[in-house]
Parts: sequence; C-alpha cells; structure tokens
Amino acid sequence: MPTQTPTALLVIARHAARAAGAHVLANLTRRDETDSLTRNDVKHRLDVEAQEAATAAILAACPDYPILGEETCDLPLPDAPVRWVIDPIDGTVNFFHGSPWWCCSVAAQIDGRSVAGAVFVPEFGWMFEATSDGPALCNGAVLRVSEIAEPHLALIHTGADKADLGEHSFRFMRAVAAMAQRARITGSAALDMCLVASGKAEGYFEPGIFIWDIAAAGLIIERAGGTCEILREYGGHRMAVLASNGLIHRHVRDHLLPLFD
Repeated sequence: MPTQTPTALLVIARHAARAAGAHVLANLTRRDETDSLTRNDVKHRLDVEAQEAATAAILAACPDYPILGEETCDLPLPDAPVRWVIDPIDGTVNFFHGSPWWCCSVAAQIDGRSVAGAVFVPEFGWMFEATSDGPALCNGAVLRVSEIAEPHLALIHTGADKADLGEHSFRFMRAVAAMAQRARITGSAALDMCLVASGKAEGYFEPGIFIWDIAAAGLIIERAGGTCEILREYGGHRMAVLASNGLIHRHVRDHLLPLFD
C-alpha cells in the first residue's frame, strides 16, 4: 500500500487526470458518440472510457482504495482510509458541442475531505492541482484568489440544477445576476472553480451539483486562499455549493440561503 501523504496521492491524481484527458484528446473525432442524448444531459461513451483510463492509472499505483466515479456512482464502496473521486469529463455537454471548456478531475479524500486534487483541462493544456498542505498551482505557477471584496464588482459563475430547471432554479440565477457585476454560465463546475482559484473570477455557485464535480476544485480554491462551502446536502452525492475568494463569501451566502426555503 503506498504512503498516504498528500504529495504521494497528488502524483497519482495528476497522472490519472492526465490519462483521462489524453484518452479523450485522442478521440476528439468521436464527440458525437453518445449513449443517450436529452435536453438536459449527455451521456457520452468517452465519459465511460475516460473514467476507465483514470481508474486504470489509479489502480496501477494504488490498488487498495475504493473509487467513486461519476459513471459508477451507484456501486457500493467499502470503507477505507482513502477514497478516490473521479469526474472523467466535467462539461460533457460542452464537449459534445465542440467547446474546449471541459476538464478531467481526480481527487483523493481521507475521511471525506480532499487532501489531493488535480483538474486537467486537455484542450488548453492546463493542470490545476493542490494538496491539503501545499499551495494551489497551475502548470507549476502558484495560484491566489482575487482581492475584490465588493460583490457588485465580482464575476460569479453559476449554473442551473439539471434536476430542476423550473422557477426554483432560476430564482438562484436571478439572485446571482442581481448581486454580481456579471454572472456567467459556462458549463464546467471544476474549471469554473479553478478560475476562482486563479483570481479570474470571484465566485461560483451551483444549487445542485455532485461531489465529483467539486472534490478536486474545492481543495484548489481553499489552497489558493478562498472558501468552498456546502450549503445543502441532498443525498446521493448531490449538494448545493458556494465557492469564492472568501471576501465576498458571506454576502453571497446570506443572499442565497433564504432562497432554499
């Protein structure tokens, strides 16, 4: 069993995220190869294959710990000191349409908390990463959240809960748009959150998202000096999340929390 240090786990997470991304990059001509296609979601064959590539990379280095993946999330997991969390393609709808705004995310968690995480953005060549005891990095450069403290000057990324595209979801969008300088919906939670860690946006909020979307990116934000908070937990690995540079966090949270009632 490998050493359970965050640094050792990050080496594996980075390799697994890159393996998933490399497989997808090698198969860009298969963007339209879906298993199912609906108004709200795309189930892509390459999602499955990318998770298999990441899983193989993890198991080759670390065969003893369970893996929670987006494509296999219904399978029971044994208790273990470390859990891996994989999102093979975060931003599958973007990928399907030819947008480069998608990424591959891998995190290692101990007792439910991420201690190592890597987010690889294949079409841009960006590798975001962090450990619980080190800095957040992108391609080796240290990241730091922005110093904007006024919400009306903030760029806040958000999205619609695919499970509820009715009035409940859009009330959150209106609230974000009203308090921010600009709201943005770009369709890849992990990548949007890495922008916050990079100081290129001040916040990210999603009323309904899954643990594999945020396990790595949430750690990266925190190690860049920001805040990542679960506002609600719904079960089934699903939750509402607010991540920010920390300076606007309380204001944004206080305006969003009443909307859950």
